[in-house]
Amino acid sequence: MAETLFSLYALRGRAEEPVFGAWRRRVRGHLGPRFAVLGGIVPARLPSFDLALLAGPGNDLEESAETFLAQPPQAVRAELDFYAGHHGRVPSELAGLVDTLAARREVLSTLRAYHHVAVGSHWPRIRGHLDAERAQRGAVLLDRGVDGLLSSLHPGIRWSPPTLHIDAGEQFDDDFFLDGRGLLLVASFFHRMPGVMYEPGDRAGCILIYPAVLGVENAAGIWAGGPSVRALADLLGRTRASVLMAIADGVSSTGALARRVGTSSAAVSQHTAVLRQAGLITTRRHRSSVLHHPTRTGLTLLDRTYFVKAAGLNSPHQDHL
Repeated sequence: MAETLFSLYALRGRAEEPVFGAWRRRVRGHLGPRFAVLGGIVPARLPSFDLALLAGPGNDLEESAETFLAQPPQAVRAELDFYAGHHGRVPSELAGLVDTLAARREVLSTLRAYHHVAVGSHWPRIRGHLDAERAQRGAVLLDRGVDGLLSSLHPGIRWSPPTLHIDAGEQFDDDFFLDGRGLLLVASFFHRMPGVMYEPGDRAGCILIYPAVLGVENAAGIWAGGPSVRALADLLGRTRASVLMAIADGVSSTGALARRVGTSSAAVSQHTAVLRQAGLITTRRHRSSVLHHPTRTGLTLLDRTYFVKAAGLNSPHQDHL
């Protein structure tokens, strides 16, 4: 849900045109008057109507939609009041969301149609990209600690202990005190500026959204899809290639790999042994689990070297972590 809404920001203007240009032109060609309501949800000037907050962290669009439909009127009204406080009014298309389920269903129907046009066919590769980003940030945390992680997230995020400075644009200027509470880091594919999300009336939690590393060649692969995957399968074999790609996406345990690839744990162990001997992955035991991680060589084979460079994983000992 959140990435679909974030993509509406990426659809505007010409920012990062080499990355999003072809996608923008294709999506704009499929949009008609029906989609005007989405401009009300995500206006050109922040803040947006926080449908992602109301929909919750669902496993897919439909789960998020059901959560939104079940929200009590007071929760929706609070978000619309916050929206109106910054924009002066609530668009007529959104005014009925407080009390009318039919209005909510209509908005969700439009959002589903937009998701199908703009995001749906690319989602498995986008999700894989974000999974790989998450795995590599975990590697940075292990290698360089919290300081290294917070210092390498994005040029607009500056870590000066004990303060994390986030350049979220001139529209927001606020101090947020965690007071011992956690900070959830969430990488985004479409949200290309850092941002902080929290419930204005309840600052019990805080989410830092930061742009995932995204190069032109990698974006082109996401929009076009699959040729490199087929080539890798020809080189390694379909199942072994799938195992390597899953490991690069952050799936590290033998059992999880077996479920992801659709084979037995014994077969996965055989494949990971070959990948390890070829220097494409490393394996280490953590308590009762055996965990696998890609090496720089493995990431290079998958054309994911941008993660290595961006995350600062070029040290000669990195393959042996």
